[in-house]
Amino acid sequence: MADIATISTAIAEALAAALCPDGSSASSCTGRPVIIRRGGLTQADLGNALHTLQAGCDFISIADTPESWTRLDEPLGRPWRMDGTQAATVSIGIANGTVTLSLVPGTVPGGVVGLRLQGLLGITGSACCLYSAQPDDTAASIAASLAAMVPGAVVQAGAITLPASVTAQAINAGTATARCVARRQQQMFVLTVWSASPAARDALGQAMADALALTDWLVDADGSAFRIEARVASNDDTAMNRGIFARPARYLVTFDTDLTRSVPLMLAGGIGAESGLIAGDVLLGAPAVS
Repeated sequence: MADIATISTAIAEALAAALCPDGSSASSCTGRPVIIRRGGLTQADLGNALHTLQAGCDFISIADTPESWTRLDEPLGRPWRMDGTQAATVSIGIANGTVTLSLVPGTVPGGVVGLRLQGLLGITGSACCLYSAQPDDTAASIAASLAAMVPGAVVQAGAITLPASVTAQAINAGTATARCVARRQQQMFVLTVWSASPAARDALGQAMADALALTDWLVDADGSAFRIEARVASNDDTAMNRGIFARPARYLVTFDTDLTRSVPLMLAGGIGAESGLIAGDVLLGAPAVS
């Protein structure tokens, strides 16, 4: 989910990549060391520290302005949309009344496995038991979880022995990520260049403007895209008597507060497949919001 914190971090990372092409251990494109961070200057940045304005280090601070927040219209109905899919990495098979579970080597357990059962004592018709694999699961833990849902089943390691009266079909499905735009908004972000030299301030300010000049969209660490648009920049020399020269630049950011949920690619009904396997490849219902 996009947030003012993830947006600030994404902007900082984009500036660092553009202004420090040789990495964080080298000088910036202006030839001077630069520190890019969220928030404003600290007292340590002004003196009594290794990297300070007076020691020739420049700064870029990134801050959001709360009074600029504006809500926009989100998609009507806030629909859920498929965002990505992941194939099941847990396999399940049935032979002679024994259910066998195994994991695909070298993968993280994932997906939904289960059984469609007939002949359970006291139940007319068919019944289903489903289990969503977790990253720390093993074949034995998945088998134990499924067996606990089947009266009379016996589990040993990754195998389940079903009661003699029970017939079963295996259910196996991947998972998907569904995304919903809960709220769309705009907010102003202030990117400020700080330096003890007006010439260095101007050089770094121009480099920052150039770095973002052709950038309309950025993506944060959560995979949420947001739009960034330049609005205004100015020089601020009010602290020149203290040897501080600044250039604040305002950028309007439009972003969504989007919710993501992991959902199975099928429900217990599934879609018939060969060899008694019930496989899923479509989302049959909107995910519940939790």
